[in-house]
Amino acid sequence: MELVPHTQFTTDSVPKQHRFDVYRDSMSVLFQVDRERQLREQDFEAHLEIFMFDQVMLMHAQSDEASYQRDPKDILADGMEMIMLQLYIKGDAEFKSGKNATYLQTGDIVVVDLNQEAHFYITAFEKISVLFPRELIDEYIPSASLWHGKTLPRNRPMTNLLKSHMWSLYELGPNITMASCADLQRSLLNLTSSALQSSSDNLARSAEIIAATQLQEIKKYIRHHLANPSLSPDTIASAFGLSRAHLYRLAEPLSGITNHIRNQRLKRCWKELQNPGNNHLTITELGFKWGYNDAGTFTRNFKKAFGMLPKDARALGKLNKAHPPLFEEGENPSRNYESWIRSLAD
Repeated sequence: MELVPHTQFTTDSVPKQHRFDVYRDSMSVLFQVDRERQLREQDFEAHLEIFMFDQVMLMHAQSDEASYQRDPKDILADGMEMIMLQLYIKGDAEFKSGKNATYLQTGDIVVVDLNQEAHFYITAFEKISVLFPRELIDEYIPSASLWHGKTLPRNRPMTNLLKSHMWSLYELGPNITMASCADLQRSLLNLTSSALQSSSDNLARSAEIIAATQLQEIKKYIRHHLANPSLSPDTIASAFGLSRAHLYRLAEPLSGITNHIRNQRLKRCWKELQNPGNNHLTITELGFKWGYNDAGTFTRNFKKAFGMLPKDARALGKLNKAHPPLFEEGENPSRNYESWIRSLAD
């Protein structure tokens, strides 16, 4: 029977002086990685093992000390609409998002919304991460974004069950078949939902959870109607039977509903400009495809968001595709997991 997709990334084959640079370049699919100046000249090791269970990715990672972050430009450019669980098996971390700080220790599970700012400083670590696409997890846990940066209490039975399940999936991964993926995915989502619900006293009041659930539905509606140039606060309020004032209150976490629509369109345009398969479309046509009806507005918004013109983003995409191997054959680690992560975000 067909086994689930499975790959590994390791710095072992890379020349020592380039190991951190290769890891940093590869990990940029999720985080910008850096090390303190005094550590940059030291040896560095990182090992990843990744499994794809249908629409859910599980990654076992071991790495030396480094910092990881996602800032607003990363969030806007890569469109990683995903929720990540991180189980720390070894090592400690400090997590910051805005004014909030969380200190993570061995045995903690932290929830990370990749569509929100995140800054980690992690000692040498071993951890298991699970990546859920937004649309998938919203069906089970509409309030998942409210958990960003929060840990599941380690003394809760459901937290411990979730830890055991994540570890078991990793250990059994090489023998799991594609035919069993749907059931495994469903059980993991149900267990994650139960663990969050059992820890809900660490979260928001019920009214805030209801508002978050409604906001997720609004965000889903926006994603499905981005190409419609008439998409606006008025059309959204009408579709959900809300007043404009209520819609604006719900959308405060998005820095405004109009801002969110614009950012979502710009994310789609960035991705398509980076894809050489869209070179047959002019930049104006691509902007029109995602709801812009004025080329000048599209260009101005794009430059303000990304610091470059759309034509420069297209040229950057061509350059990235043409990038030659960094080292001799046999020294370049496998990096196909990067495309798996991007496929989850599409």
